[in-house]
Amino acid sequence: MEKEKGNGGKRYDRLLTALIIFVSLSAILYFAIRAISENAVKEWGNPFAYDISYFKKSEKDLSHYTEERRIRIDLPEVKGVALGPNGSIYVSGDNGVLILKKDGSRFASVITAGTARCLAVDRNRDLYLGMTEHIEVYDSKSVKKVHGESLGENAIITSIALTETGIFAADAGNRIVWKLDKSGKKQMRIGEKNKARDIPGFVIPSPYFDVAIDPDGFLWAANTGRHSLENYSQTGDFRSSWGKYGLDSGGFCGCCNPTHIAVMADGSFVTSEKGIVRVKVFNRIGEIVSLVAGPGQFAEGTVGLDLTVDSSGLIYVLDPVKRAVRIFKKLNRETAVQNRGLQPASDRLEWWVPD
Repeated sequence: MEKEKGNGGKRYDRLLTALIIFVSLSAILYFAIRAISENAVKEWGNPFAYDISYFKKSEKDLSHYTEERRIRIDLPEVKGVALGPNGSIYVSGDNGVLILKKDGSRFASVITAGTARCLAVDRNRDLYLGMTEHIEVYDSKSVKKVHGESLGENAIITSIALTETGIFAADAGNRIVWKLDKSGKKQMRIGEKNKARDIPGFVIPSPYFDVAIDPDGFLWAANTGRHSLENYSQTGDFRSSWGKYGLDSGGFCGCCNPTHIAVMADGSFVTSEKGIVRVKVFNRIGEIVSLVAGPGQFAEGTVGLDLTVDSSGLIYVLDPVKRAVRIFKKLNRETAVQNRGLQPASDRLEWWVPD
């Protein structure tokens, strides 16, 4: 009986010893792998992180704009910016909209039941708000006059563009652009994938999806997942597109860019991006013209730079981190040349895109 207990004890000891050896080897292997990984990270860094040092060094070569002034916004959170016909500045944020004079002083406010992600103002100073799944309209005295119909439980309205007779609303949730009448009623779905009509379909990985109307009355939409801008007629026909993926100044990178767009009076485009945070100007056919602001001018991780422009060419950038409207002005040739350290001789101005 004692002998059997002794054999059992030996077996137990052997199992215990094997378990200890196994645990020890596992621990050694774990810490060895961890040490190698940490050394590799220290040596090589994060291979998926954006290295923007190049852009900080080279952005000056393409920069033809300067920040003229900055208007602080007294809201805990800001979402969208628009201009009124008299130059007033509208900013949507926490449960309302601030209306500012040109000089940035407060003029009025609109209280809303919820936060508008986007907004637009018509020539009558009627204010159009994108309230997640419907449109609301307020008159020039801040009185609500329209509560549009719901665009569905999946709707996320992220941008509004106005024409004389209707509204175009970008819906990031349903990945389409709605054409609505001025009362917010549905008229048409634009941009759904349709091979017969050569419509590629919107790829919208995140709630950034912007629309704008160009001087000729055509609709432009940012197809962020395809890193392109697409052009449609007001009846929903696909006309053209431009844009490419790339880390260089002429491209859009990341999962979904550009996040916001605006169209200038001459048909040029202003775009903003996240990831590598940049604001840029492209000409009518999608060629890079200028860097307005580069990564070094924004806080790291800034997203949601809404844009608008005025008739004089000023670019208004809503900075949600600094909670400010930042106004950028195009440099004249002499100032731009001096900033690059060049002499203002005509043979040294080949880089400049004329007005």
